[in-house]
Amino acid sequence: MSGKKEKKVRIVDHRHCRICGKAIPPNQEFCSENCRSISERMEARQKRMRNLLIVMYVAVFLIIFIMLALRAGMS
Repeated sequence: MSGKKEKKVRIVDHRHCRICGKAIPPNQEFCSENCRSISERMEARQKRMRNLLIVMYVAVFLIIFIMLALRAGMS
């Protein structure tokens, strides 16, 4: 080693925008209203997809249950 002292770099407290990744103050989640609205749309879409998936699972379960019940009734 060459006897030079390394400078310690202090990184200012910050977070990153959940959408675009820009550095923002620690008390904020988004850098702009545009990123906030994008996040809200994404969350709404995910909620719709989750609900649709639940409905599809229930429908498939009911179809299988009805088919099994009809098959048992035929015997």
